[in-house]
Amino acid sequence: MDTAKDARVIVLEDAIRRLNEIISNRKLKFHITYSKLVEILQQAGSLFYEVKYSYLPPEQVADLEATKAIVSSFAEFRKLIDDSLKSTGYKATTTKEFLTLAEVYYSFRMIDGFQRKLRTYDDEPGRAVDLLAVEISQTQSLPESKNLTECRCTDGTRIWRIITNLPNVKVGSKLVCAVLPPVEMMNIVSEAMFLCGEPLPESTDLGPMENPPSTALDQARAQVMQIMKRMI
Repeated sequence: MDTAKDARVIVLEDAIRRLNEIISNRKLKFHITYSKLVEILQQAGSLFYEVKYSYLPPEQVADLEATKAIVSSFAEFRKLIDDSLKSTGYKATTTKEFLTLAEVYYSFRMIDGFQRKLRTYDDEPGRAVDLLAVEISQTQSLPESKNLTECRCTDGTRIWRIITNLPNVKVGSKLVCAVLPPVEMMNIVSEAMFLCGEPLPESTDLGPMENPPSTALDQARAQVMQIMKRMI
């Protein structure tokens, strides 16, 4: 396995880089011990290169001590964030603050799922991010845009906010989405992206998709390739 160019490894690297940038620039607007977060990032940064340049088969990469240490250290990182949010009662009030928090939790999700993706999937780039079946529970046209709609969707465990230019999105429809780096559009943070636009069968279970439609996988691949292009 060419770990230095594997999409799962590059997405992991991108997630760590995002957290590094947020902490280095002190973008978190609540009280937290930055020195501990910096320490975790420095340790993870050095361990990451053992993973990136290991050139081992995927399952062996998943079982590397360096991989385990990275995942464990960011579990501690997340607990520090969660505890600080709870103790301070902080609530994001600006689009910038919402985007920062969304980026933090996107990064945690990619790090936490890294070993599972190595053990479960091949090196298909489209599987380096999470592909979910979601159901639209609420829609709202954006008044300042002619073709954008804000959708609230559930994957059965949480609510996702997705801004889309797909026409005729309807409450109750099930669609495939990819969990991608959050983006701000029209002062709203979009946390994922609908893929292919074709509704899924009503019988589709919500949550992770083991066998997404090929058109959805193609679009996910294109999005991951954009992440890789920025990182390589």
